[in-house]
Parts: sequence; structure tokens; C-alpha cells
Amino acid sequence: MDAAEEIFAESGFSAARIDAIAKASGYNKSLIYQYYGDKLGLYTEVVKRADQVSEQITGSFISELLKDEQQLKDPSAFKNFVDYWTRQTVSFLLEHRTYLRILFWEAAEGWKTLNQISYRLDDDPQMYKVALAAQRNGILRRDLDPALFPMLAMNMIAMTLQSSSRFEHVFGNLDSPQNREQATSQIVQFIIHGVMEPSLL
Repeated sequence: MDAAEEIFAESGFSAARIDAIAKASGYNKSLIYQYYGDKLGLYTEVVKRADQVSEQITGSFISELLKDEQQLKDPSAFKNFVDYWTRQTVSFLLEHRTYLRILFWEAAEGWKTLNQISYRLDDDPQMYKVALAAQRNGILRRDLDPALFPMLAMNMIAMTLQSSSRFEHVFGNLDSPQNREQATSQIVQFIIHGVMEPSLL
């Protein structure tokens, strides 16, 4: 799985070869086919593994928030939620940079492979429910479509992290704890100010 994740991240799904994955992992190519069926089956397991790790980090927090309607009526609780979710997502993507690269390969290829697999990522529907409740309670901007909330937040995080190496000469490397904290705080503030009702800030 580790070897497959590295090669899918390096080459994208289309260009990745089972031969290369077999060589990198030290496993026989036929054994990989026996366990995963085909390249798409292996790719599905790579995506599922990364999503399940991410779900362990943020999924229960989102679920708890959705169970407590009072929390979703409190602007400071919503702000804390956005702060926590953003920080955890930044941390996850920086610790799993191969998965971040896989997401960008997917975007470049029009999400065609991810849309083929039977496994479905379920964090976006939960985030959408949070956004709907927050808008209903006057916390999320009235002029923002709640369906865009998870897309805008995730793309802000992912694009900033993916672009960071291009701007290292200006900002510095995100491997530095100080730079990472500064970047994370700025992303948090940008998202909060972009999605919350201005009068509540």
C-alpha cells in the first residue's frame, strides 16, 4: 500500500504501473492482482486508507457537532469548529503529502478515477450539513451557498499547501514549526472571514 501510494502520487493513476508498484514493494505482480483485482482496486484501497485516517482525525468531531444543535447556534462554537477542522486537515495533509499529490492528480484528470471507485468519501456531506445548520442559525453568510462551504474550505487548504513550495523563497518552508503555524493561522482566518456573517466577526 505504501509503495502504491508513492507511485500513484508520483505518476497519477493513468501513468502508474503495477510493475513499478510490485518492484517498489518487493511483492510479486500476480500477488497484487490476486489481492486487489486490478490497478483500480489497488487505487481504491489507497484512497480508502487515507480517507479512513482522515476520518479518525475529524469525523467524530463533525458528528458530535451535528448532534448538538445548540453548538450550531453559537458563533464562537462554529468559529472553534472551523479552526479545529482546518488545523487538523492541514496537519493531516502535511503528514500525508503523497495523498495531497494524489488529490491534485485527480483534479488534473477531472476526478475521473475517483468517480469510478465504489468507495465514497463521506466528510463533504457532513460538512454540508454543518454549513446548512450554521446558515439557518445566521452564522454562515446568507450570500454563500452552503454546498460550496466544504469545497471552498478544502480547496483553500489544499491549494495553499500545494503552492507553498513554489513560494518558499518568500514565506519559508512549511517543515518549520513556526512557518507551519503561521500558515495554518492565516488559512483559518481566511476561511472564517470568508464564510461567517461579517457582523459576527
